[in-house]
Amino acid sequence: MTSLQTSKLVGHPWSDLFNLVLDVTSYPEFVPHCREVRILSRTAKDPEMTIIISRMTVGFSVFEVGYANRTTGDAIARRIDVGALDGPLRYLRAQWRFEPRGEAQTELRFSVDYEFSNPLLGGVASRVFAAMFGKILNAFEQRAARLFGSGRAAGTAQHGSAAQRRLTTN
Repeated sequence: MTSLQTSKLVGHPWSDLFNLVLDVTSYPEFVPHCREVRILSRTAKDPEMTIIISRMTVGFSVFEVGYANRTTGDAIARRIDVGALDGPLRYLRAQWRFEPRGEAQTELRFSVDYEFSNPLLGGVASRVFAAMFGKILNAFEQRAARLFGSGRAAGTAQHGSAAQRRLTTN
């Protein structure tokens, strides 16, 4: 089992970041090692709850892994949960949390636990996943800067460069 928890203070409102993370079709443009995302279904249970079923392909060099996942965006809880539905993963559970820090800053928290069902595949694929997940907050922060401007609060870069990260492998 591999787990990663990381957080970063980002100079954008939580709602902008929430919508950015929920826009899974744009991931191949900026998420490291994400090659393709196809939406299989998208449902809005109400204005604050969105469920997306998609198929994601990630890879490095000639190596590729594809899997379907369920992404649930809950704007009231300020949380997005992602779980794998098939593919080479025994399980994948990821969570995004968006904690407002004033009107223009957000403590962006990301955690993920995953394990491959095949240990041999896991030995190779876990490197791609670790690289992708290890850089994910920076990728989203850079994408937010391109879409929304360079940040709306002084001191963001100082806090952003001191992102907290913890990776564990069992």
